[in-house]
Amino acid sequence: MKRTLACSLFAIGALFAAVSSLAAGEVFVPFASNQSLAGTTYRTKVWVTNTGNLARMFSTAFIPSGVDGTTVEKLSAPISVAPNATVLLTGIAPAGKVGMLEVSGAPQLEVEARIEALKGDGTVVSSATVPVVAKGNVMAAKSIAYLQGLERSTQGVLTDFAILNLSRTQTQCSIAVLRADGTAIQQTVLLNLLPFSHRAFNDVLSTLAVTSVADAHFEVSCDQQFFAYANVYKVGGPEANFVTPSAGLTDDVVPGGGGSSGGDTTGDVVFTVPGIFLTARDGNSYTYYDLPATQGVQYKRAVIEFDMHIKGFSDLLFTGVTSFRRPNKTRDLRVLYYGIQIVNRNSKTTIDLGNEGLIVKTVGPWKSNHDYHVRMTYDTTIPQVKLEAIENGVVTYTETGLAQHQDLSANASPLEVDFGQTGIADGAYAPPIGWIFANLRVVLTPL
Repeated sequence: MKRTLACSLFAIGALFAAVSSLAAGEVFVPFASNQSLAGTTYRTKVWVTNTGNLARMFSTAFIPSGVDGTTVEKLSAPISVAPNATVLLTGIAPAGKVGMLEVSGAPQLEVEARIEALKGDGTVVSSATVPVVAKGNVMAAKSIAYLQGLERSTQGVLTDFAILNLSRTQTQCSIAVLRADGTAIQQTVLLNLLPFSHRAFNDVLSTLAVTSVADAHFEVSCDQQFFAYANVYKVGGPEANFVTPSAGLTDDVVPGGGGSSGGDTTGDVVFTVPGIFLTARDGNSYTYYDLPATQGVQYKRAVIEFDMHIKGFSDLLFTGVTSFRRPNKTRDLRVLYYGIQIVNRNSKTTIDLGNEGLIVKTVGPWKSNHDYHVRMTYDTTIPQVKLEAIENGVVTYTETGLAQHQDLSANASPLEVDFGQTGIADGAYAPPIGWIFANLRVVLTPL
């Protein structure tokens, strides 16, 4: 079914979460005001409850979708909510309009929203809880939002998708679309979004030439604060579900419980950087992290893991990927535990083992527009340097070399991991332009 509406029920609005203060805060809610679609009317209901024992005030602003929100934001006159009372908002947007509703007011106020689909006789045929974005669930710049369980079926189930710029400056976002087996439906694309705005895609899987698919997922990231959501629904039917960013297994909820792939041994040093930490561009193609190793403590093992999206390969001989080192201003005191380069013409992996001229090189799995989870293990007890490439949870490639340095410790200089490089080196080593690095996790295990 072709839809000509600027934005459907479930691909509406932008969500915004500004920094709140002790005096006031704000949230944003996707909003449809009696919007009609295929004979069904959709309306958003918003409740504001005062949890305090004094009357509290709030204001609202309706911001139409598809515009630069910084040019239209105007708050209404203050609305009062009695102690422990609830206000149902009505008449806050022109009929037939879609967009986002800002609610700004006292921190004692709680906001909830729901969207309902009604038949012509007013019967509610479906309803869904609308995500309300506040400071606690906004996505940080360069983090990754994973939206799971998306589908399109021949029975009329559709997926709409919206990506939202939650800052007052323009942002660039990357979007990857994958099937359940990890193969790409759509290669990663880059989108520029206006300040304080959203971009919506109605029946998004159809626009990608997919007629039927189940359990697909999106991976979304922006270089400014953002939010993304999808909606799986059937027009005029009972199915109606908002899909918001998934929760990750990053920490134990109950201390002492659960499992871990590393870092649960007493004395281990664990360092993490969730989300995207480098999108390599001209002039910004390098980053590094000093690890919180205890000075003077000897470590027997370092496990360094990260996600890597390869955009493409340079015409130069090598791409500089990552290294693990102990830097020093004095050249003779520097230690390179390993350095990883990829040969651009044939995807071979080169591991520089840190001694002059000592390298290992094998044919790697590396492909353009492809995602990998990379695990590096530096183990002084074997001793061994090991690189593993993991795809869809399966190790698809391993390369090993002999670890050259037994002193795995921080002294006056820290242990350091870095990614990319600042520019072209020696006329042969190119930075990984367009590549994306995310979800760094380092575990140092002491002797």
